[in-house]
Amino acid sequence: MGRIIMFIIAIGIVGYLGYRTMYGRVGAQGVSAPKQRLENAQNAANRIETQQQQAADENLKRSAE
Repeated sequence: MGRIIMFIIAIGIVGYLGYRTMYGRVGAQGVSAPKQRLENAQNAANRIETQQQQAADENLKRSAE
């Protein structure tokens, strides 16, 4: 009987931790942590793409001269 109760408690704790990990806390701006991380990654990807495009354009100008 004790093992069953401990199993149920353990499953509840694991479920709670999984829920907190997936949905996180809501930040000061009202945006959840996973969504904020995704937006930060998208912004970083856009910034890197812009920098690489500028570098490619500069190299193209240098090679045309």
